[in-house]
Amino acid sequence: MKLGKIIVTTILIVVVILGGISTYLRQPSGQLRDFDAWQAKSNISAEGLNVRFFGVSTLLFDNGQEQILIDGFFSRPSLWHVLSSKVSSDSRLLQKIIQEEQLDRTQAILVTHSHYDHALDIPELAALLPQPQIIGSNSSLNIARSHPEVKASQLRRAVSGQSLRSGQFKVTPLASAHTPPTPVNDDLGEEITAPLKLPAKFSEFKEGGSFDYLIEHDRQRILVKASTGFIPGQFKNVQADILFLGIAQLSRQPEDYQKSYLQQTLAMVKPKIVIPIHWDDFFQPLDQPLQFLPRFADNAPESMRILIKAAEAQQIQVVLLSNSQPYNLLKSASSQVP
Repeated sequence: MKLGKIIVTTILIVVVILGGISTYLRQPSGQLRDFDAWQAKSNISAEGLNVRFFGVSTLLFDNGQEQILIDGFFSRPSLWHVLSSKVSSDSRLLQKIIQEEQLDRTQAILVTHSHYDHALDIPELAALLPQPQIIGSNSSLNIARSHPEVKASQLRRAVSGQSLRSGQFKVTPLASAHTPPTPVNDDLGEEITAPLKLPAKFSEFKEGGSFDYLIEHDRQRILVKASTGFIPGQFKNVQADILFLGIAQLSRQPEDYQKSYLQQTLAMVKPKIVIPIHWDDFFQPLDQPLQFLPRFADNAPESMRILIKAAEAQQIQVVLLSNSQPYNLLKSASSQVP
């Protein structure tokens, strides 16, 4: 009898300990309030180009008449859903966002790579919107082809260095590299070779090749780099006023890698402003405030600190966007002119 009680007590203690560890690891890796000094101040303007940040690398550039969308990942299924089920778009949510953000003005959707946290909503958006161009790798286009209402004329394969016009925007895709692999993200270079049947497991969204995008509008040059990977020298001849820089997993890389990444991005591009992206918990829905990735996934605050230290050493302003309020890029860049 005593042995039975000991076994039961031991099991309960182990369960409690494991539950506590699980709860701890699922909590945000830090608090955004610790970075209030770098939070963007509201500066919306009817002139120039405004941007809205919806987490991960979803960015909406809007000049008041036309829009360019990066990735367009809005559905953000929960961690439990991702691990236990196939994933698909939340059509009702997308329709709501399309109406609220007037996405019918979107000229093009630029897909950085084909993982689900970037490309899940591409087919539904391509079908719901009035025929925007979908620009990305063959894998990204095969995700778009999963929807029967997406037309072939909407799809355009990204070619590194080959610029294209989309309304008042000039867009140049630049071949890039994904963040170094992790145990659950080790498909780098693998492609989606046929239209992806949705819903699909998250692991079926192969990386498929990564792209950064140089966006030129009026007097502004904006570089969007979603992943914490690089090709040495890829930005040797690229200059941008504003750099949207992915920092996912940066703090978990060796120090030499961190230095090389920031040398190949910040130091080479020499932007006036750098805006960190891909730091938030994308398992949380958009109707909740953005928060840092959970502890089990990343140490996002430390990645933020590494970026801030490097940027300030080069006199580059760091701006943190932590909600979807419009941020005017023309006013921001102009304020940095000596």
